[in-house]
Amino acid sequence: MSPKSKIIAAAVQAAPVYLNKEASLEKACRLIAQAAERKADLIALPEAFLSGYPYWVWFKTIGEGVPYAVRLFETSVKVPGPETEALGEAARKAGAYVVIGVNEVDNKALYNTQLFFDREGNLIGKHRKFKPTYAEKVIWADGDGSTHRVYETDFGGLGGLICAEHAMALPGFTLASMGEKVHVAIWVGFASCLGPARREGFRNLTRAAAVYHAIAFQSFVVNSQSIVDDYTLEVLGRPEEMDKGGGWTAIIAAGSGRILGGPLEDEEGIVSAEIDLSEAIPFYFNRDVTGQYWSPFFSVQFDPRPHSSMTFSEGDPTAPNRPEREPEK
Repeated sequence: MSPKSKIIAAAVQAAPVYLNKEASLEKACRLIAQAAERKADLIALPEAFLSGYPYWVWFKTIGEGVPYAVRLFETSVKVPGPETEALGEAARKAGAYVVIGVNEVDNKALYNTQLFFDREGNLIGKHRKFKPTYAEKVIWADGDGSTHRVYETDFGGLGGLICAEHAMALPGFTLASMGEKVHVAIWVGFASCLGPARREGFRNLTRAAAVYHAIAFQSFVVNSQSIVDDYTLEVLGRPEEMDKGGGWTAIIAAGSGRILGGPLEDEEGIVSAEIDLSEAIPFYFNRDVTGQYWSPFFSVQFDPRPHSSMTFSEGDPTAPNRPEREPEK
């Protein structure tokens, strides 16, 4: 079957119910259903939507932040687990691909993770943010190449990145090399933090990085960002370093960078637009940076292996899930 040439994409801009996993999950499922009313084939929700971003790491001491970190750990998501089952059911009811950001807990570590669901509600993959940004390193562990890939859908290759990963050239380049046609960019509502200059700088980063990805890699970009709401400020003790808002959500055309839907700023809502994938084709001849416009003087080495704190020697009988040896011929 040939891939669909046209789809409707929807990008959600909303705040989670801060540090409340059950309420954030219920809100996420409700927003997925609302986006489905627009006949969306692809629905994107923001970074760390279950169950909030660790804003405190930017302006509180480590000691002051410990109670918040504990709450974040306790409201994080196991993948797979009950929350992914509920999100998958929401995707199935919507009949849409769904991409959403969560705080993932694995053993004793937290990861900033992006989940991908298909139309039948199956969890088809996840992407862990490669490198937490600056103060985020207090909370999140590093991801690795084993969760960096493009997923085949009925409209072509689907990929995604998280927040400031878009300021790194190579993650986007490798997704393009893997055949990405539609890209989901998820961000936190951080434009409302750390003073006017850095607020504006972060908003500019969001907008510029999303448009750049569309132009440089000829991918349609569905850009979903959260915002800061009154409840988040209340939970954090209404810090003077933060105020409300902080979003820039839009849908952007491949190759041209043209805004197809939005942008929506500083308030909750859903942006939707039709994507005609054939509109990207003329740009392939202009600057396909992984093919026709790629130079053999440059290459990227990519390591897709999982990295772990513990490895086993070959033949170790205590190794979990060790593959059976091929019979000798």
